[in-house]
Parts: sequence; structure tokens; C-alpha cells
Amino acid sequence: MKLIYNTQIMKSILTLFILGAFSLVSSAQCVSGNCFKGHGVFNWDDGSIYDGAWKDGMQDGNGDFIYENGDRYKGHFSQGKKNGIGTYTWKNGDRYIGGWKDDKMSGKGKYHWMKDGGTYEGIFSEDAITNTESQFSVETPEKNSQ
Repeated sequence: MKLIYNTQIMKSILTLFILGAFSLVSSAQCVSGNCFKGHGVFNWDDGSIYDGAWKDGMQDGNGDFIYENGDRYKGHFSQGKKNGIGTYTWKNGDRYIGGWKDDKMSGKGKYHWMKDGGTYEGIFSEDAITNTESQFSVETPEKNSQ
């Protein structure tokens, strides 16, 4: 009798543990629409939100991704990555408008630094400026200027 009672208690504890762990694993969910194929809104566990086109359960097409840290990307996605033309705005106000390839700035684009007011327009590759001989549309202040 004592062995059966202990087994039942252990089963109950194990069941509660499994249910509790499962509820903590994921609260990420599709909150509206179709997040597999079509248009839908998905909320991630970290607070990020994507509102846009989906294909095979991945962002694919035009969409708006708001990151948990306040950054935002609005543009084209392909197979879950930023690909094509889009605008990324950092929470500090800096902004890049242009081409993307595999989640990186790539191709022709325009980067604006909000704090200094400087703008670079030219070619980007792997998130980096590739041609520094381009003219700035706004002069950036010198560090030691009065």
C-alpha cells in the first residue's frame, strides 16, 4: 500500500513538473492571421513582433519586424532573412535604406547617422561600406572643432 501511494505521488510530481516546464518553454505565438502561409502577426518570447508575409513558416515577402530592443526593419524578407530592399532604423535614430542579402546590408544603400547628421550613400557588402570615395551629403562635425 505504501509503495503504491509513493508511486502515485511521484507520478503527480512528474506530471506537474512536465506541465510547468512546457508552459515556460514557449509563449511565442501567431496572434493573428496565418503565420505559415499568407499574412500573419507573430510575437516572439523576447517581445519582438513580426507583421507580414509568411511562406512555409518563415518570413517571406514584405513585412515589418520590431525588435525587442526598439530597432525596426521594414522591407522584404526571403526564407526568414532580410533580403531585397528595406529600411532598418536603430533605436538611436540611425537609419539604413537599401539592399539586403542574408540579413546584412548589401548593394546600393544610404546610411544616415542621426547624432552627427552625416549621410553616406554608396555600396555596402556584408554590413560594411565598400567605397569610401563617395561624397557625404551632410558634413559631419570634426571631433575637436570649436
